[in-house]
Amino acid sequence: MASKEFFRDLSKISSFKEGPLLTKEFLNKRGIHMVILKHLQKTHLDGAAMRLHDGTPVIALTLRHDRIDNFWFTLFHELAHLHLHLKHDVLDCFIDDLDTTGDNREEHADKFARDALIPQDNLKNLLKIDTPVEALSFASLLNVHPAIIAGRLRWERKDYRIFNRLVGSGELKILFPDESYN
Repeated sequence: MASKEFFRDLSKISSFKEGPLLTKEFLNKRGIHMVILKHLQKTHLDGAAMRLHDGTPVIALTLRHDRIDNFWFTLFHELAHLHLHLKHDVLDCFIDDLDTTGDNREEHADKFARDALIPQDNLKNLLKIDTPVEALSFASLLNVHPAIIAGRLRWERKDYRIFNRLVGSGELKILFPDESYN
């Protein structure tokens, strides 16, 4: 399905303010449909990955958290399922609550997404970041959205109070005004 170059090119799209919209076009040109769905109340569903009966890959995202960091991670997580687990199987799908644990395939997709967004050889430098200015500089160096850096640092440190201004809260749903989020 996809190469390292595919994931690298996709991560670079994140650096644009309209990155999520450009992503839809990027994926469509490669035969992958991306749909944004209204979040189902009282669920923790973030996304899904499946293949249609004809084999066409589909990614669905709910924008449940309405944060740029969550968008990119969820997108890469769902693409990881297509790449790793649904290469040829049209009878299976993944409907993800990214807050759950225990399924090896989910953990594998999480790791794939983390490494595709911030390659493993950059992890040591990422973990040295202490300030928003350093996070912005590192994002520029990797050519990714600062929310990706901030979100990863929050996850690595298990501290979701840090870098709040960089994760892109409230910036997603305005990019997809055709959806009803109420």
